[in-house]
Amino acid sequence: MNTLEKCVRILTLFSEATPVLEVAEIAERLQLPRSTAYRYISALKAHNFIEEAPGGSGYRLGGRILELAATMARKPLREVALPHMERIARETGETALLCGLRERVGVCLEKVDGTHALRVSYELGETYPLHAGATGKAIFAHLSAEERQAVLRDVGLPRFTDTTITSPGNLKKELDKIRKLGYAESHGETIMGTHGIAAPIFSPSGRVVGSIGVSVPKLRAEEDNRQRLIRLVVDAASRITQGLATQEARAG
Repeated sequence: MNTLEKCVRILTLFSEATPVLEVAEIAERLQLPRSTAYRYISALKAHNFIEEAPGGSGYRLGGRILELAATMARKPLREVALPHMERIARETGETALLCGLRERVGVCLEKVDGTHALRVSYELGETYPLHAGATGKAIFAHLSAEERQAVLRDVGLPRFTDTTITSPGNLKKELDKIRKLGYAESHGETIMGTHGIAAPIFSPSGRVVGSIGVSVPKLRAEEDNRQRLIRLVVDAASRITQGLATQEARAG
């Protein structure tokens, strides 16, 4: 069996009758050395496909599996978010962005272009490091400590402009601030002369699944407009999160 097949087979061992399994049980059922089984379990755990059961009694299916299963009965994130993105673009003239997580980087999932002649443009599917920019930091701040460390290890903190955060210590302070405020801001961290505002979106299980935000020319980030954009973005993120929870409840 190749690595992918072994990981899939581990996941299929879990069932209603056996919701919790120990490493030794998994190794025995798949006829693998215990050290090999543990290596695959660690990989699945790193991506939240499995998690430790309460009390350290073994492992169970993780939140990511539950989220994937739930997508069969609910609208995609884009569909839930789009009306709120359109409202932001309509009321402000700014381009609204919906971003998600792909492996260790952020990705632009959807955008609604604004009406201003001078605006910041993004391409669908475009990826970017999480530490530079409001939409990425809004997601980064709400990842688990283990996931944040994996991002730092695999992606690092490359510099794009003079204001890009490249110090792990400064990044930690910034992410703490974002969690406290409930939104993220950036000051030309990926594109000089721009100001970004974004807020996180959460799944019904409480896991961050994306962010909604705007990136505007610095000249349109004066205090009154900045506060207005913050209110609109935070409200939109909250309504999208509520929308995901509502359809989850209906599907259940």
